[in-house]
Amino acid sequence: MFETHQGYIVSRHSSDEKGQLDIHYYVKTDGGTVRVSIANPDSLFFTNAPADVIEPNVVGVTCEDSHLKSFSHENVTVVRCASLLLLRQMVALVKKQGYDVYEEDVKPEDRYLMERNIRGQVEFIGRPEGGAFTDARMKPGTYHADWQVWSLDIETSVSRNELLSIGITSGERQVVLVVSDSTVEIDNVYAFSDERKLLLAFIKFVRRHSPDIIIGWNVIGFDLMFLDQRFRALGLSPALGVGGEPWRVREAKESGKVFANMAGRVVLDGITMLKVGGYHFNSYSLNNVSHELLDDGKLLTGGDRWQEIERMHQEDLPQFVAYNLQDCVLVERIFHKLQLIELQQTRVDLTGIPLSQTGGSVASFENLYLPRLHRKGWVAPAWRDEKFVASPGGFVMSSVPGLYKNVLVFDFKSLYPSIIRTFYVDPLARIVAQALKQDPSLVPGYRGASFERQYAILPELVTELAQSREQAKRDGNSILSYAIKIIMNSFYGVLGSAVCRFYHAELASSITMRGHELLGRTKDWMEERGAKVIYGDTDSLFITLSDDLNEEEARQAGTELCAVINQCLADWCGDYADLNSYLELEFETLYTRFYMPTIRGQEEGSKKRYAGLSNGELVFKGLEAARSDWTPIAKRFQVELFDHLFHDRDAEAYVSDFVRDLLEGKFDQELVYSKQLTRPLAKYTKTLPPHVRAAKMVDEERAKLGLPPEYDRGRKRVSYLYQLSGVVPYRDESDLVNVDYQHYIDKQILPIVEGVFLMLNMNANDILTPQFNLL
Repeated sequence: MFETHQGYIVSRHSSDEKGQLDIHYYVKTDGGTVRVSIANPDSLFFTNAPADVIEPNVVGVTCEDSHLKSFSHENVTVVRCASLLLLRQMVALVKKQGYDVYEEDVKPEDRYLMERNIRGQVEFIGRPEGGAFTDARMKPGTYHADWQVWSLDIETSVSRNELLSIGITSGERQVVLVVSDSTVEIDNVYAFSDERKLLLAFIKFVRRHSPDIIIGWNVIGFDLMFLDQRFRALGLSPALGVGGEPWRVREAKESGKVFANMAGRVVLDGITMLKVGGYHFNSYSLNNVSHELLDDGKLLTGGDRWQEIERMHQEDLPQFVAYNLQDCVLVERIFHKLQLIELQQTRVDLTGIPLSQTGGSVASFENLYLPRLHRKGWVAPAWRDEKFVASPGGFVMSSVPGLYKNVLVFDFKSLYPSIIRTFYVDPLARIVAQALKQDPSLVPGYRGASFERQYAILPELVTELAQSREQAKRDGNSILSYAIKIIMNSFYGVLGSAVCRFYHAELASSITMRGHELLGRTKDWMEERGAKVIYGDTDSLFITLSDDLNEEEARQAGTELCAVINQCLADWCGDYADLNSYLELEFETLYTRFYMPTIRGQEEGSKKRYAGLSNGELVFKGLEAARSDWTPIAKRFQVELFDHLFHDRDAEAYVSDFVRDLLEGKFDQELVYSKQLTRPLAKYTKTLPPHVRAAKMVDEERAKLGLPPEYDRGRKRVSYLYQLSGVVPYRDESDLVNVDYQHYIDKQILPIVEGVFLMLNMNANDILTPQFNLL
């Protein structure tokens, strides 16, 4: 008796069971998350070896001719294997005979979904068997998942390297499992006499309430990693999968990145999801992000808070519990406010990547491209460890430094996807064009490439995505619009990445070098019409018109110029290769006042650094006010200085007053530097930057006290400042003594002011020296 159900795929798996391949998925349904095993699964690969050359009498292996071709224009054989072991053996055999293999690394659980255009939503029919389904078949579905999300945070004893508690929040549910010998009379707090009992209770709690998605802050790299270590140290199996399977938490040796695999559940890290969502913060600490987004924060902060945590655990359990739960709640609120789970699900629905995969540009590309490639009659090329040839980067021209009025910024809308779409840039189209050679219908590329129009897959895919994005914008669906944007923009990076099987230098170069050409032509067309181009970067051009135009006249001139250039682009594409132009220049921003600096200490114009006044708001790009490695004092100074400059107030008097206030100690709280350690302290050997020296000082002091190091593993932010004795770590206000104000004037104030004053024919030294005798 078969049953049909709708659901959403939570996790996907394949393994050999009793010598046979088993492909199964954990699918969330209205009745809970169930295991769904596929009927008659197989794993396969392609090869240019003829079917009769491959060993024909192996049980569980079939070879047959296919209608597909390789990128070498050879017919290929499909080899189907009844197990993963057989697949590995057959691949080795074919390679040993001197033939090539293709797509042997595509996981069977991924291929099954890919070939059926299944993303996350699924409809399946299967035989119910003990709460699971066997002999199942799947197709795309329409299920709306109502996720049960848990925010998880653990507290540990740094001095004893032991687990103290596990906090969990999910909406109104707030639970803490804590190690404590005391009688606990706090609602929803459960005490256990030791770690083993707590961990066993945690397993039962997870299995009973069955969360779909677990979120946290560095939840994989710290919380799950620590829990995994304690499970194994105590001889326990972390049986937290839906069916009681143990989780797998592993650390990649090269990158140090930690991965977690939990059958039927997904773990999403808050820091990673912020970066996926395009959010940028000076510090990704939970305290900083929650303060910026929620105007709320942790109940304890500072590098030594572990001491207070251990004290509260022993002496003030209610406050300890509150601290643990607050971290869970903050993460939950951040995910809710930014709709991070909705963003991740949207990426899955668009590309078919696993719900747990937060990166995966290459995987997204292949999921979208391979099925279309097969329908065209081709298999993907084998990945080869070839010498990487980098394509030229984006167009960046040296700027014309100065202080300006009426600077107009024009941006190409989705430039690289539009180039792919207009000029038929595509892996298959390049291969087919090679065989046609001098066919006049081919679209020229760069570095010898050309593209055959009829075989191009990517332009069709970009067109579909672009149309979907426009609809999403009309519908006000910002998450879908953003998800489509990052997918389209990833195509160039994938084609230029040596880890992608479709990589070729001609492909990426045909995108970036075309971008160079288009920016150059657009610059010429603008200057022919009286504009002065002062800067260009990747997909943008900055121009000036007459200073005599008022704001309304400047906007009108920008709108008219934009329309003229778009017509020039359309005409040129038609003349160049009979192409329809999907290139679109947009009049993006008008800066009524604008500053383009020089490279510090030189006359040449800077790149990727400027300040402007647009719609009454100050905008900083690449300057100190927008950088995390400068102090708050520098950021304050730059913002206030340009506010004076752009509103024609006395900047000279402002600088003098500011430095006087600095010397009087009015800005001491803003003198602290904060910089991230990018690797463990022991790895810094050749040079010791200030933040490294400060971190070493902290760990040396802790060692003298018999305390564990705070910064030895790296990847933490270090706060420090300059006293007259040199760099020192900053912990609290008591460190704000004997401040080296001269350092801050020389290194944080002068670099900002001197370039501006030079353009105004003023010398910063002349302004500061007479009053303060500092320079």
